[in-house]
Amino acid sequence: MSTLRFVLATVGLFVLAFVGISWGQKGFPVMAMRAEPLKPDARIPTFEESVKKGLRKDWEASKTSQGDGNKERDKLRIELLQASIGYKLSPCDPTMKKNLVEAMIHYTQAWKAQAFCKAGVNGCPASSDERLDAAAAAFKSPADIHVQHALREAVDQGGLSKDDFPNSIRNNVFMWSGMPFGEPEASCVATREAKVRR
Repeated sequence: MSTLRFVLATVGLFVLAFVGISWGQKGFPVMAMRAEPLKPDARIPTFEESVKKGLRKDWEASKTSQGDGNKERDKLRIELLQASIGYKLSPCDPTMKKNLVEAMIHYTQAWKAQAFCKAGVNGCPASSDERLDAAAAAFKSPADIHVQHALREAVDQGGLSKDDFPNSIRNNVFMWSGMPFGEPEASCVATREAKVRR
């Protein structure tokens, strides 16, 4: 056992001596790190440019109703906007309610087709998270924000319930709109009561 230790110690000393002599022959170099300032790169925008671009995008979103360039989605946005305004102005009119429900169904079906598309077909992303992110991005244009604001005002009138929507998209309507539905005839009851009091 002591012979083994002696051999290991001797080999270790030879290796250490070899490394030390090699290091000495090279002038005892030491690895040193220096901090250098970053050099500007034309491909990377400056902070000021990024801020200006972000402010411009926010301004465009608040002042315009620009869609994402997809004609089918733009048509659905216009239909939903018109139906929302009509329902907001006349929530007791069954035609206005029917138009709003149909527009919400079509808009939701388009969102659902994008969010739950078949992976790999027509550029559909592979993972479900990527599909949901793509659908969220497609339906977050300034036009969508404007439409969803008008829809929120219409739904606040009351009169819509989840029973107005087919089972296949009922939960999706709530998911993308984020709005709970009240009693089916709440707004009309309030309007009739107000007329009776006059």
